[in-house]
Amino acid sequence: MKSRDYENGAIQCTHLGCGQINQLTLPYYDERILEGLPEFGRLVYQADPTRVFPLRLGANVVGHSSTCDVSVERLVHGDKCYISRRHCTIEVIFDKWKGRFRYQLRDGASDINSHHYKSSLNGTLLNGYLLQNGEKIDIGDQGLVGLGGKDFFRLETFRIPPRMLESYLMLKPLEPDETQ
Repeated sequence: MKSRDYENGAIQCTHLGCGQINQLTLPYYDERILEGLPEFGRLVYQADPTRVFPLRLGANVVGHSSTCDVSVERLVHGDKCYISRRHCTIEVIFDKWKGRFRYQLRDGASDINSHHYKSSLNGTLLNGYLLQNGEKIDIGDQGLVGLGGKDFFRLETFRIPPRMLESYLMLKPLEPDETQ
C-alpha cells in the first residue's frame, strides 16, 4: 500500500478494468450504545397479550423453572404441561457492524449442574417449523415461537432509534497488515 493511499483513506484496485475504490476504514457501532437501552426485545404470550416477558442481552433460557431468565408459569392443557422446566434458549446478540440485534432460538438449555445441553421434552417450533436437536435458528421480528406445540409466544424485536445509532457510529482504520 502506498503512503498517499493511506493518507487519502482509500485504495484503488489496479486489476485490469476494475478500478474499484476500497475504503481504508470499517464502519461499526460502539457497543457502549447498549448501556442506555431500555430493552432488548420481548416475548408476548399469544393466548393473553397482556403477558409480556422481557429479554436481556445474551442467552435467555425460557421455561417454567424459577431459575430461567424468562420464567413462564406452568400452562396446563388437559392436565398436562407441554413446557419444559428449561425449554429453549433465545440468544440476543448485538451486531456491531449493522447496528441491530440478532435473535437466535435453540431447543433446550444447558443444565445448571452439569453444563450439558438438554433438549425439551415436547419440542420447540419457529413459525411452525420444528427445530432439530441442537439446531440454532435466527428469529425475525414477529416470529412465532411454539413451546411444546401448545403455547405460542411472538417475538417483538427492539430496534435502536436511528438518531441514537448515528451518534455511536465509529470508523475503525484499516491496518496495512490486515490487507492482502
